[in-house]
Amino acid sequence: MKKIIVFGGGSVGASVAKILSDDGNDITLVDYNKDVLAGLQEKMDIRTVHGLASYPSIQKAADVENCDMVIAVTGSDEVNMCACHVAKTIFNVPKRIARLRANEYLRVEDNFDKKFFSINEVISPNILLTEYVKNILDHPGAFQAFDFASGLVQVLAATVVPDGPLAGKKLSEFRNHMPNVDVKVVAIFRNKKSIVPKGDTVILPGDAVFFLGTEDNMRFMSELRKSTIEKANNVMIAGGGRVGSALAKRLESIYSIKLVEKNKHIAKEVSQQLSSCVVLNNDIAEENFLKNESIEKVDYFCAVTNDDQMNILSAKLAKDMGAKKTIAIVNKSSYRDLVFKEIDIVISPEDVTIGSLLASVRSSDIVRVHHLGFGDAEAMEIIVHGDSNTSKLVGKNILDLDLPDTIIIGALVRDGTVILANKKTVINSGDNIIIFAITKKDIPKIEKMFQVSVGYF
Repeated sequence: MKKIIVFGGGSVGASVAKILSDDGNDITLVDYNKDVLAGLQEKMDIRTVHGLASYPSIQKAADVENCDMVIAVTGSDEVNMCACHVAKTIFNVPKRIARLRANEYLRVEDNFDKKFFSINEVISPNILLTEYVKNILDHPGAFQAFDFASGLVQVLAATVVPDGPLAGKKLSEFRNHMPNVDVKVVAIFRNKKSIVPKGDTVILPGDAVFFLGTEDNMRFMSELRKSTIEKANNVMIAGGGRVGSALAKRLESIYSIKLVEKNKHIAKEVSQQLSSCVVLNNDIAEENFLKNESIEKVDYFCAVTNDDQMNILSAKLAKDMGAKKTIAIVNKSSYRDLVFKEIDIVISPEDVTIGSLLASVRSSDIVRVHHLGFGDAEAMEIIVHGDSNTSKLVGKNILDLDLPDTIIIGALVRDGTVILANKKTVINSGDNIIIFAITKKDIPKIEKMFQVSVGYF
């Protein structure tokens, strides 16, 4: 059990606090808003402290001097930085994590160094969301795409279409239809509920199926996904804020990009930061404007403004007017539940950010964490340590582990080689294991499974 202080009770802070508390950690949450704290205390078993996170007196009241780490996710970058600096210089906290939103704190050319503020790790929602969207654009037909082991292992999620080769078929028949594709189905969700993938599992249209494999094998997946886009080329971005400008900068050398921003000053500022991207000063929800810009030729329309309602409205309008695929960033979960059938891909910034935070907070052997977007399901990359005497895993095959159906080992990466896991696969020390946990109660089991006895050290 770790003693962790969370600075900030917003959506990310509250969610991280709950997840870490459910994992069995001792959590204290600090926030300046008393109403926020009262609401959180009703929902979860955590200690709360009222006050500004950067004040030494408030950190002392939160018992920061005896904690293992602080996670600064307030609404202010500057408060987050100052809070980490106070935690280190006054209370000598071993680990400090800060969320920084402003691109000005993230650009290498500006010579900003997190060490100036005693920050161990920076979590940037803008960078995380940019990479998340880029991965989707790089894999037409997928509604989620992420990787593990420095890109050696990829996970793609696609919705099964009625005329696709998997619809109505058993998983055991997969290789008959795609004999040259070496991938593994690691998770299936039907009507948002998990189904354990087994050989006799019949895949139905509408099922959300998560595939795991190498990059080379994923190139053959376009036939399975039956995407309307062979390869994305034309991308329109709605919003020139932090996410929109970062996304345009990341994509402009790969795709033909148009960015639309209603604010004239922001549009001019963004245009000066970009090279090949076309920046347009207009209202993205204006029907005539979209018609004049040939919205029907747009492969991906990405609504990434700071306004959930505007993102939903513009993405739906673009879809109705002929855009092949639409992506919208939506913060409110109630909105996401309402529009997930109207918009092709709805992205939760909270889920994307929390996955990165959890990888930093949990065991040091956890390299990456990704939320699957269904309930509490997660995918993790964890390094195996120890030997046959000190580890519960080393030298054993997967069948010997007697794992519940809700814990699935998808692959091992050994010396740069990807091994798709089966029941006879033997685990070695140093392996990077890609493992899926469908329920939150599986997380402590997995962490315990990877623990090494004291004799190893």
